[in-house]
Amino acid sequence: MPTAAPRFRNDHDDSHALQVMFRCVLALAAVVTVGSVGFSLIEGWSTWKSIYFTLITITTVGYGDEGLSPYGKAYAATMIVGGIGVATYSLSLLVQTAVSCQFAWRRKMQSSIDHITDHVIVCGFGRMGQAVCDQLVREEAPFVVVEPKAEVCELALERGCLVVHGNAAEDSVLQQAGIERARSVVCAAACDSENVFITLSSRELNKDLFIVSRADGSGATRKLQRAGASLVVSPHQTAGAKVATTIIRPHVSDLLDLGQGSADSFCLGELNVQEGCILDGRSVEDFGHTEPHIVFVSILRKNGERVVRPSGAERFQPGDTVVVVGTGEDLVRMREHVDSDVVTL
Repeated sequence: MPTAAPRFRNDHDDSHALQVMFRCVLALAAVVTVGSVGFSLIEGWSTWKSIYFTLITITTVGYGDEGLSPYGKAYAATMIVGGIGVATYSLSLLVQTAVSCQFAWRRKMQSSIDHITDHVIVCGFGRMGQAVCDQLVREEAPFVVVEPKAEVCELALERGCLVVHGNAAEDSVLQQAGIERARSVVCAAACDSENVFITLSSRELNKDLFIVSRADGSGATRKLQRAGASLVVSPHQTAGAKVATTIIRPHVSDLLDLGQGSADSFCLGELNVQEGCILDGRSVEDFGHTEPHIVFVSILRKNGERVVRPSGAERFQPGDTVVVVGTGEDLVRMREHVDSDVVTL
């Protein structure tokens, strides 16, 4: 199974960068300490005045010589030659290391995005986007988050997601997220107009995408469908229907909760029949003896025909999509059968 969100930060690189930064800070502290002690001993200044004069010397600010003695001027000349060089090099190396670390992990993240296929692009990491990503992680499905807000991107990064920072309505941002190789796009922005633009851009860039769009307003559903959405979801309507069903038919609602809990919870699953797999050519009745706890709900044929409540004589064919019911353990075992028992010629 592909991992949902591969990590792109390298602990070794981070450790090396911290070591470089520590050495730079240590060098700066050493220059300031040596300079301050020298001026204090030579000129008899207080600690603060010595530190102050050292700082304005190595930073080339130079507010004046403060009436230095001949020995003090000689020591200051040494500090100018040696201290400025060390301070400048250390500060520039600090900045360079910080910038290179920033670009390094961004390159690694983009490299990870460039190498995944058949993934889901989640546009918007709000409450709905986070819920979608959590489920994709549970299903071990690869995905990329596209988010315009930098602080929200940081939140997604902390959770190990692959992230593209930008507006998903822009073609370049969607291409950066690998839309040409994606299987589907989830438009989970908070604004209906944004979701319409994202849907339009996504459909134009990939005609075969399965696009799921969020709709909040009452008139947004038809607009999103005309824009190219394959499925439009209204969180408020879905939540309302769930509440009503729970009140009227509480036991049915519990049964249809689709297995968010333990491995023995009731679940609906979907299987794709490949040529040479364990289901290929076998009948429902025949395979039912192998997996007696699995219930076959429907079979969607390759030609679009749907067989609901298939009879025992119905045979599976390559390209079929089979909807089954069983426990979480049953479905995991079924997927392992279908994925691992393919005969390669």
